[in-house]
Amino acid sequence: MAEAVISIAGSILANLITEALQKVGKLGGIKHELKELKSTVSMIGAMLDDAEKRYHQSYQIKDWVEKLKEVFYDAQDVLEEFNVEATRQELRGDNVMIEEVRTFFSSSNQLAFALKISRKVRAVRERMVAIKAEKELHLVEQPMDLQAEIERREKKETYSFTCVKDIIGRDNDKRKVMEFLLDLDVKERVSILPIVGIGGLGKTTLAQCVYNDETVSKHFNLKMWVCISNDFDVKKIVKNIIACAKDEEPNDGAMEQLQSDLRKKN
Repeated sequence: MAEAVISIAGSILANLITEALQKVGKLGGIKHELKELKSTVSMIGAMLDDAEKRYHQSYQIKDWVEKLKEVFYDAQDVLEEFNVEATRQELRGDNVMIEEVRTFFSSSNQLAFALKISRKVRAVRERMVAIKAEKELHLVEQPMDLQAEIERREKKETYSFTCVKDIIGRDNDKRKVMEFLLDLDVKERVSILPIVGIGGLGKTTLAQCVYNDETVSKHFNLKMWVCISNDFDVKKIVKNIIACAKDEEPNDGAMEQLQSDLRKKN
């Protein structure tokens, strides 16, 4: 993705130095806008080298590159309009530059076109400047390393204890979960009840509330709270279950032995 944006930046720079754009750029304020755009693209091109290295390590870099790609495409569209007009001027003949300018200004439509394109060039350049500043002020100072984020999430371990005063407005949800768990007509030997919701909704708190309920504790001979991280390791999960059941660390044996120990607790 970053490579594609770099290619687009190079294409824009190539278009800016074509003879046609140089001719059209001599009219009004277009030449100044083109020079400013060329300078901005050059500076962003240098920043893309860093973005390419970090593209697969940062959500923010990915978002920044996507924004940049969009504005680069828009810039290409504007420059293509320039090229069409410049080619039209060249097809009128081999007149000297003064005659070309005189011909251009003799048409109010062409003058309006020049002003319109000048505004478009300025608009895309300003967007580029804003996106460039976004990386300079935020992405560099606050990098979002994907591996670090994954490790942070993996270290967030849940536990069964909860403070009663923290549980508010969960009575109905708690009742529904308990009805499922205590239903004597359930035929499945192993049942799963997923609690689904966005982060911060209170899924873990609800599970803690049910787990610590006195009725649930009396209904089940054995209950265990096991935290499963993003790093899904079956052997590690089995060992944690055995540890909760026996109140001691299991032997670091083969998976077959661990499964045998687990069946004994059934």
